[in-house]
Amino acid sequence: MPKKKYIYKLKVVIIRCSIILSIIFIVWFSIFWAENKNIFNNPIIIINGTSVLNETAYIKYLQNLGVDSTNIKSNFILESLYNHPYIAAARLSHRYPNKVIIDISERLPFAILNKDPMVMLDRESYVLPNIENINEYNIPILSKYNTAPELYPLGEQSLSIKIKETIFWLKTLNTKYPNLYNKISEIALESGDEIILILEESPTKIMLGNNNTFRKIEILTNFEKTLDNKKQITDYAYLDMRYDNQIIAKE
Repeated sequence: MPKKKYIYKLKVVIIRCSIILSIIFIVWFSIFWAENKNIFNNPIIIINGTSVLNETAYIKYLQNLGVDSTNIKSNFILESLYNHPYIAAARLSHRYPNKVIIDISERLPFAILNKDPMVMLDRESYVLPNIENINEYNIPILSKYNTAPELYPLGEQSLSIKIKETIFWLKTLNTKYPNLYNKISEIALESGDEIILILEESPTKIMLGNNNTFRKIEILTNFEKTLDNKKQITDYAYLDMRYDNQIIAKE
């Protein structure tokens, strides 16, 4: 074998061995450094997307379920989070060397069922635990509905058909007529499932009946425009719209 060719092959072997040894050393040193710094034994959990509850509440919840230095597996953490009543969606990622990043999407209070104790519901009729800062949420109270406890399993959808129908109705109202939705203090069902809206101011009662309700809301909106800022619908004690194409108003 020519001397030059032998030297070339020797250099190649040396370089490859050097690369392999370097990789092994880096991996070993990283593990050694991490163990000495307690990085893997003390992971930092960061939770993004909180608004209803704070980050501390979720971390404490995970710790109570056994998420600690010995159990930081992604599947276990995600499964635990999805069992929390306020979490609708979550994703998790690890950041070297010692961070666990959790992004969550919370269920937001959308309505309150008037019962003892009160029941909070989100936009999909999921039953939520009560929170101390509920007064920060301007959401309507639902009255005169079936309040049987078995209809409202915590962390699951309400089993009441009327509640689901009303929540869906309120979502549509919030989309089409957000100004009116924001004025609602209470929504009640009277005999024959007639919808009655009670506004925050005065309070004004709006009787919609049980059919063509959004057509009647449109009529109400047009009626409010004809007032031309001289009056507001909240200046009336009640507005009876149970009859087609007419409004009976009482000041």
